[in-house]
Amino acid sequence: MINHSLLAPISVAKENQNLPNKTSGLIHNLFPTAVGTYKVNRELTEKELKFIKEQETRPNMGNITSVDNYILKNKILSKIRTFIQDSIKDYFETIYKPNNDVSLQITQSWLNYTEPGQHHHKHAHPNSFISGVFYPQANKETDKIFFFREQYQALSIKPREWNIWNSESWWLEVGTGDLMIFPSRLSHMVETVNSYRDWETDRKSTRLNSSHLKLSRMPSSA
Repeated sequence: MINHSLLAPISVAKENQNLPNKTSGLIHNLFPTAVGTYKVNRELTEKELKFIKEQETRPNMGNITSVDNYILKNKILSKIRTFIQDSIKDYFETIYKPNNDVSLQITQSWLNYTEPGQHHHKHAHPNSFISGVFYPQANKETDKIFFFREQYQALSIKPREWNIWNSESWWLEVGTGDLMIFPSRLSHMVETVNSYRDWETDRKSTRLNSSHLKLSRMPSSA
């Protein structure tokens, strides 16, 4: 389900795609931005969760982040890394359909922790092609990721009703085990956490970010 406080539900947006207007014309969606949602088909183990929750951290803009920027290289998270890598492959093949033998590799990955009263600042990922955010534990009723359109606009026109064409932001609900994959150029953020989430014992809402994916040639079968 996709919602926004100022936007129509996605069901309405879908119905509007290629909908004839009053003059019997068609409106086409050209060059849309693809955001993929994937779901891990298991519960994370106590060992995985303990490792994620006990990482050394440092201050970040609005929240805190792990000191380790290569967190997915740890053997404890090897199954999570495999799930993320497989999901990235599916996203890449589905969206880009490359003609050459190329693949994406995870180069950096880290953990973000957001406590009540904190937020994750709006940002994009430079020097990167595709980014992803995996949620080891989240509440689908309260947790969201916000995306922003930051294209140059010759004129700024206030709409009387928001839709998928005139909106400047959009949010998606996220829950435990969700993985969001999107172009690294797409600005995103997490709003201020106003209440305790799932991890009452340590008062943290945690995201595992997998970003800075580099394009590389697949190894030859020879």
